[in-house]
Amino acid sequence: MILPRALETLLLAAKEPISLERLEALLRIDKKSVLAALEALEQEYLEKESGLEIRRFENKVQLAINERYTSLLEELFEKTRSKGYGAATLEVLAIIAYEQPITRAQIDHLRGVSSDYSLRVLQERGLIESRGTLDVLGSPKLYRTTEKFLRDFSLTSLDVLPEIES
Repeated sequence: MILPRALETLLLAAKEPISLERLEALLRIDKKSVLAALEALEQEYLEKESGLEIRRFENKVQLAINERYTSLLEELFEKTRSKGYGAATLEVLAIIAYEQPITRAQIDHLRGVSSDYSLRVLQERGLIESRGTLDVLGSPKLYRTTEKFLRDFSLTSLDVLPEIES
């Protein structure tokens, strides 16, 4: 049972999700063994109804607080309403998530209004990033979601976003 404890220690100490490849290197084991240890930890947390859970994001994993305790943590940290996202900002985030990479002009065209404020808020909170430019006159920035977006919205990958009804 040493391997799951070592894995748990690494995940607990890490501030960001760790790639499976990095865990292989740190633990000096193969990917199959890393995945088996992750499964063992997940099962243990489930059986014990633990306050911890393993979250997977594409090829990375993170130790996190079990979602069933979210309301308790909100009370502890007295989460304020002002830290949420307005409808316009969520709309911009959804457009980027589904259409990425996308320029500000393309977002504005889809919405029919300026998205400058929402883009700034989303960048400040680390949910989107500017990654490259479009190869046209003016070279506008291309926006895409970040790994933090996946974590904050509990998504394992962009592939699990719900289908958009036409």
